[in-house]
Amino acid sequence: MPKSTFFNLPEDKRKHIFETALKEFSRHPYEQASLTEIVNNAGIAKGSMYQYFEDKKDLYKYVVQLVYQHKREFLHPVWAQKDNQDFFALVSLYYRRSWHYARQYPQYHQVTANFWDSRDIAVREEILREKQIRILEFTDLLEQASESGVIAADTDKEAAWFVYHAVGRALIDNFLAPNVSADSHETFINSVLATLERGLRKG
Repeated sequence: MPKSTFFNLPEDKRKHIFETALKEFSRHPYEQASLTEIVNNAGIAKGSMYQYFEDKKDLYKYVVQLVYQHKREFLHPVWAQKDNQDFFALVSLYYRRSWHYARQYPQYHQVTANFWDSRDIAVREEILREKQIRILEFTDLLEQASESGVIAADTDKEAAWFVYHAVGRALIDNFLAPNVSADSHETFINSVLATLERGLRKG
């Protein structure tokens, strides 16, 4: 996480460093991103960056943290309905809003995509920890759905998470072109998720 010297900087300079790093980490996964490129584009000396962050990994973790915080805030209207929607309706809301997030904030979205795709050992623990958190959140929803009789009690929750995660990414990443109609793609998302629902919903 940033050193105290970073937080002592003027807000506009902190924002400039973040946005420069955001751009680099959206263009490349962690292992390919260049700290030299970041400091050059930010117009600061590399030594100064080390006064603000321990290393590239430290800067990267800071960027990822802010990106996920930003995304969670965007998705808050979905989770606010957690107690009023069944599992399948909530998943539909989640992926539709996530798609809108990716279109409105493409650099933020690409950072999250690169975060998941990174194979660098320096960030593997963070990737796995975030993945485990997401598995637990998802399986909690599945458990509630199972207890309420919405889905079969013997559903393999880890397998269900894997399928939804893979399908959800495809529904977002493959449909980001500007000419994709929001109405038609939301309909398509619902159609794909309805297919998955038929395999999970208790008959």
